[in-house]
Amino acid sequence: MKSLLTIKEFAMLHNVNTRTLHYYDEVNVFSPTETGANDYRYYSYLQSPEFEMILAFRELGMSINEIKQYQSNRSNGTFSLLLKSKQSEVDDKIRQLKQIKAVLKEKEDQLNLANSERLHEIEIVSLKDEYLILTKMYEDYHQKDAYNMIQQIEQQSGETKRLFNTSYGSMLSEKNIMMGNFEDYEYLFAKIKNPKFKKKLFLKPKGDYIRTYCKGDWGNIPKTYHKILDFAKEHNLRLAGYAYEQGLNEMAISSMEEYVTQITIKCDKADFYALI
Repeated sequence: MKSLLTIKEFAMLHNVNTRTLHYYDEVNVFSPTETGANDYRYYSYLQSPEFEMILAFRELGMSINEIKQYQSNRSNGTFSLLLKSKQSEVDDKIRQLKQIKAVLKEKEDQLNLANSERLHEIEIVSLKDEYLILTKMYEDYHQKDAYNMIQQIEQQSGETKRLFNTSYGSMLSEKNIMMGNFEDYEYLFAKIKNPKFKKKLFLKPKGDYIRTYCKGDWGNIPKTYHKILDFAKEHNLRLAGYAYEQGLNEMAISSMEEYVTQITIKCDKADFYALI
């Protein structure tokens, strides 16, 4: 009897409360191993590995019925299959958590950028290839188009995506910028980091891009494009392809006056005056 533990002692040993032990006893999942002369029930320390495994199974989402089903058919084979299955589930969870962490870090970086002093800068940056899903912008654009885009994101990534997990924005052609048509957007885009079917996607090519920011509502966007044009003229640059507009802090603001839009557009060295 000296080597046995009371319910309170066993609970303290495994950092659970006594109610947990009473519950597992009631549902016939885990019960005390001995009954003393005083009719008190006791646990053996030899039960500890089994109890810790039950706690691990519960943390992994196994129901009481699933645990009982395993207990009624336990063997080397069934335990081996169970361990492999749970390891696979843990691997999937780790991948999912890593993806969530990466999204949170990206949102944090965007928020820090939106709050930085760099908003007034225009700079040239070197960017890598990016794959985008595009949906055409029409005057009668509606929710169905956004739904179709989300479906494409799911097909490309192989898993359900929320807009929070995806960087998205709008595209304005170089031609419209040069003509001063700053509201004639052609596409909405969503970025795909690890695409399955690259041939079906639009490639935003690597290279040098002019990058700057617009703070405030979308009515301020034309002024920003004029700044980009002045910058390109000053540095003898030719705009190419599309401008990509992306909001940085939409989830953190209470008014559009605080909204920050990042604008990037590919540029090449050229005789700017020959284009106008």
